[in-house]
Order: sequence, then C-alpha cells, then structure tokens
Amino acid sequence: MVARLIDGVILGVVVYLLIGNLISGAFTTTTSTDLGGGITLDLPTVSFAGLLIQAVVTFLLYGAYEFFQISRDGQTIGKKVMKIRIVKLGHPAQGGVDAESAIKRIGVLWGPQLLSFNLILNFIGGVFSLLNVLWPLWDKPLQQAIHDKVAGTVVVKL
Repeated sequence: MVARLIDGVILGVVVYLLIGNLISGAFTTTTSTDLGGGITLDLPTVSFAGLLIQAVVTFLLYGAYEFFQISRDGQTIGKKVMKIRIVKLGHPAQGGVDAESAIKRIGVLWGPQLLSFNLILNFIGGVFSLLNVLWPLWDKPLQQAIHDKVAGTVVVKL
C-alpha cells in the first residue's frame, strides 16, 4: 500500500498540473450568486464535457504509467522503493507481466476513474476502489487485490 501511495503522489502532481491547469480551465465557467448586502458568491462550474475529459485523461495517464512500468519489469517507482514486484501467478522469476495481464490489471485498478464524471457513479467507483486495494488484507494465502485476481498476478517481495 505504501508503494501505491508513492505512485499516487507522483501521478497526483502530474495529473493536477495537466488537468487542474489545462483542461479544467477550458471547461470551467463561473456562476455568481448575490447573497445580499453587497456580497457575491462566485462558484466555478465544470461542464459535463470537461468532467468527462478529466476522467478519461486521468485514466489514460494512470493506466500508461502503470502499463509501461509493470510490463517492463513488474515495478512502478513506488514498488521499486518498497522492493516489491508484480509477477504473473506461477512465474515468480519472470520480470514484468504480459500486456494482456497488465491491461486487465489496469482496467480493474483504474477503470473506476472513468466514472468520476458523475457524483453517484464516482461514489460507487470509489467504494469499489477502496475495497479493491484493501482486499489483500484478508485474502489468504496470496494477499491479492481484486485487480491481481482478475489479471492472474501477485505482488512478491524482492
């Protein structure tokens, strides 16, 4: 989980800079509300298209980050720091995972991000994502997350 936090910080900065500054600005308008007494409240409003583009771009950035690194050697930057690796189940000596497994893993891990354009769907996706990353805490004996089970992968210590 610490590896995921490290990767999250790295990705969070990139996504924030790209989406927060470039994409959001193009799709955000400001709505002013007069509260009376000379007080005006200005609220930013992001269009549906802007929210959808944010969701897709975020998914693509997170997915690309994960795909290229785990396909190559089974390690993201966070996993290297924590000295762990993703391997195909039954192939612990092999570095990296095949493209199909990487795509399955990314789809389950980051796919819920595509639901973030809608408040209710975002909540459902968030609950699933939380359940997914906590799954290893009670999964025995391999301690796999849901995305690992779907992809046929497991995290191993180096």
